[in-house]
Amino acid sequence: MSADGAMVPLTGGEWAEVRTLAIGEVPAGSVYPERVHVGELSYFSRLTDAASFTDLAEVETRRRQLVHAKEVCAMMDGADGLQPFVEMHRSDAVRILDFPHAAEHLSKLLEALSARGHPFPAGMLERGVPVLKHPGPAALTRMAARLSEQETSQEDVREHLGYLRKRLALMNYPLFQRAGWPIGSGMGESANKLVVEARLKGCGMRWERPNVKPLLALRNGVWNERWQETWYAACQQRRMVRAQHRHDRLSNGNKPGERLSSRIPLLLPPLCFPLRLFCLQSSRPGLLALHALLPIIPRSVVRLVPPASLQKSASHPVSDSISTPRTIYAKLRTYRQRSESKKYAERSS
Repeated sequence: MSADGAMVPLTGGEWAEVRTLAIGEVPAGSVYPERVHVGELSYFSRLTDAASFTDLAEVETRRRQLVHAKEVCAMMDGADGLQPFVEMHRSDAVRILDFPHAAEHLSKLLEALSARGHPFPAGMLERGVPVLKHPGPAALTRMAARLSEQETSQEDVREHLGYLRKRLALMNYPLFQRAGWPIGSGMGESANKLVVEARLKGCGMRWERPNVKPLLALRNGVWNERWQETWYAACQQRRMVRAQHRHDRLSNGNKPGERLSSRIPLLLPPLCFPLRLFCLQSSRPGLLALHALLPIIPRSVVRLVPPASLQKSASHPVSDSISTPRTIYAKLRTYRQRSESKKYAERSS
């Protein structure tokens, strides 16, 4: 498993970190230990803090049965916030510091020491990274022991040296490669690009914070090849939220017709003052307002009509219960045409 984060732009010039967990399977008995390919990848992404992400990611770890795996490798970039994540989901995992991050800090350390005149063997700057990868961190430990107090007190030297010293146990790359584990977090970096950045970091894009999480859930469904399951769960959640909103409105004592009469005048253009007045004064706003405004209002306005206000009744001109906005619009147009035909017949007679 590998966890990483990517920054996404929000409205108002704000940037927020989207955290992503990638889980895959390492084939046993690889012919080329240095070219381990991780397969069967799945992703989990959320816009939240580190502690909440640790709890929420349990959904994906349980689905992949991470707790029942024989061996687990945790490939991380060395961030302190990722260690509690590993402790919670699999405390016995083999923890590996991503080799590109280790090589970057080692290169910057050697450059900082060389700029201050530290004597290095010939070709040390070029051979430092390969030495870390193949013989291991023992050579780095011996070099750090020979540094003077004046050299280690420099800010840039102290920063990179402290980073590497703190993670020496995570940089035993020769042992990890012999065991068949990957030493690079390529699957975590690719997860950021495929799942998050490809959709959320387009040119000129800015996102409202509440809209990021639903989109991430859909992106996970696409790349995990579980689109039908994800879409069904999203639809179910939307129905539950809408049902709760309807229940809350009805529990406050509001009638469907009253809610509609208060909404329709606001949707009309300013020049339609007589129609606005008609909507506010009508005794049957749920139907009469739409009947009068039908030729000029768009179809989207009809979505405001609650089905409960158009049920079959003795005093209501609509004979059937309405379930969709398209049916509402068709029924109201039919009723209007019949009314006009009746009025024309009365005038002719």
